[in-house]
Parts: sequence; structure tokens; C-alpha cells
Amino acid sequence: MAPEDTKALFAEAESLGLFKPHGAFEVHCSYCHARLDGRGDCATCGLIGRPASELERRAQSDPDGTGKLLRSAIEKRKSFKPVGAKEKSQD
Repeated sequence: MAPEDTKALFAEAESLGLFKPHGAFEVHCSYCHARLDGRGDCATCGLIGRPASELERRAQSDPDGTGKLLRSAIEKRKSFKPVGAKEKSQD
């Protein structure tokens, strides 16, 4: 993956508010309140429970894996619909 692509993914993830480091004691997502996985990431809304700087370091050694993680988180956030949200009518 090209460095420009990775930078674009980081910028989009930042704009969606995906980076939100959690404390070790937190087990629920601060955005959607679903249970976090072992890394502190949310499988429901795409929240990444680690600082962006940690993923930027990882991108230097594993750009493809980091890109895949970011794309997945961005997709989850874009498709996330909060429970109880009103549907827009198609009039």
C-alpha cells in the first residue's frame, strides 16, 4: 500500500472520530456502548481503541495490515446505524 493511501485512510478515520484510546478497565465502547474486543476496538461501530500514533508506527512495518484495519473500521462506522434512530422516508 502506498504511503499516500495510508495517509488518506488515517485522515478519513480521524474525521470520523475513530481513534479513541480506552483505559484498560473499559469494556464498552464510548460511542455505541457495545462490548470492546481484546484490543479495545469496537466490532459494531468501528471505533479503534488505540491512539493513531500507535497505528502510524505499525503502518511503517505492516502497511497492508494497517490499511485493512483502517478500511474495515471506516466501513463499519459508515454503515453503523444507532439503535432507535429514525429511518428517513423515501418520499
